[in-house]
Amino acid sequence: MKKTLLLGTTALIAAGVVTTGVAQAEDPISAGISGYFRTAMAVINQDDSTGELAAGNASHTLANDIEITVSGSTTLDNGITAGFIANIEGNGGDALDERFVFFRGSFGQIRVGQTESARQELANNTPTGNWNFGINSPFFSFGTNAGIAFIRTSSDGLGDEDSLKLVYFSPTFNGLRLAASYAPDGGENGAYGGNSRDARAGGTQNEAGVGIEFSHNFGDFNLRASAGYESYVVGQCAATAATVSCDSSPSTVQFGGTITVGEFSLGGEWSQSDLILNSADGSGNEREDIALGIGYGSGPYTASLNWGQAEVDQATDDTDKLEIWRAMVDYVVGPGISIGAGVAFGEFDDATAGGADNSYTTGVVTAAVSF
Repeated sequence: MKKTLLLGTTALIAAGVVTTGVAQAEDPISAGISGYFRTAMAVINQDDSTGELAAGNASHTLANDIEITVSGSTTLDNGITAGFIANIEGNGGDALDERFVFFRGSFGQIRVGQTESARQELANNTPTGNWNFGINSPFFSFGTNAGIAFIRTSSDGLGDEDSLKLVYFSPTFNGLRLAASYAPDGGENGAYGGNSRDARAGGTQNEAGVGIEFSHNFGDFNLRASAGYESYVVGQCAATAATVSCDSSPSTVQFGGTITVGEFSLGGEWSQSDLILNSADGSGNEREDIALGIGYGSGPYTASLNWGQAEVDQATDDTDKLEIWRAMVDYVVGPGISIGAGVAFGEFDDATAGGADNSYTTGVVTAAVSF
C-alpha cells in the first residue's frame, strides 16, 4: 500500500510537470562545494567485568571526520527547482555518502538517489550542545561496548540508511509536513539497467517508510513533534537460520518532540525496532532506544545535558543494555569554526553470563571547521 501510494503520487506530480509544457532554465546548473572537518581527542577510563582496564583498548585516542559536499541547482521557468547533492566521505569505507537528485516546487519535493528514508529524515533531534557528541547522533563515540555501539533513535540499523530510494516530501501546511519513501533493494548501488535484488543473508528489500512532522510557534515557545514508521522484507534469512529463526518482515516505529522556550530546549525521542534475528525459541527480538536532553544556547555558546538508553534482545533470550549520560559545551570562535568539550559516563550490561560488561568515563575536546 505504501509503495502504491508513493509511486502513484509521484506519477501524478510528474504528469503535472509535463503538461505545463517544455520547461527551460535561464541558467545552467553550476556546482558549489561545502563541507566540514571535525576532529576530537578523548581520555578514556573504562573497566571490564573484572574491574581492570578493558583489555586491548586505549586510555586516550584521536579521531577525525571529514565530508565534502558538491551540490548545485537551477530554477526552470515553470518555477520548479532541479538540482543534486553528493557527499564525499574522507574517512575510508564508501567514497560517497548520500547523493541524490531533487525536484522542488509547489507540489513539495521529490528525491531520487542514495538518501535517508522519510521516517529518518523527519525524525526529531534531541537537543545537544555539541553535535560532535550528540546523545543519539554522534560523529564520535568513545568507550567500548561489545554489543551496542551507541544510542540510535534515528537510524534503525535494519537496512542501509542510504539505500537507493525514491522519496517524496509534501509542502508544509500550517506547520504540518508529510513524507514517504520506497527502496526496492537494501543496497546503496543499483545495477546499470539490471533488476538484481539483495541476496545477502539478512539483506532487505521493499523498504517502505512514512513520516510526519509538525512545527509551530505558540506565543513564546515552539513545538516540534515527529512520528515515523518503516518496514522491510528480508529476501533471504540469516546464514544461521537452521538454528535461529528469522523475522522476514522487520519494522521500526519512532516518536519524538522538542519544546523550545527562549534560550532553552527540552526534548527527546523513542524508537522500537523488530530485529531480523529472532530468539532461539522463535519469539520476536526487539531493540528499544530512548534519548532525552535539555539544551541552552545564547550567542556563540551552547550547552546540554543528555541521557540515553538502549536495550537489545539477543538470540539467547537475553537482553543487553547500554546507558549513557553526556554533558557538553560548545563555543563558536568565528564563522564556521567552533571548539567544545564535555564528559560522558557509560554503563554497558552484557546479559550473557560472563559477558563483556563495561563502565567508562570519557573526557573529550573537539574542534569543527565548516565551509
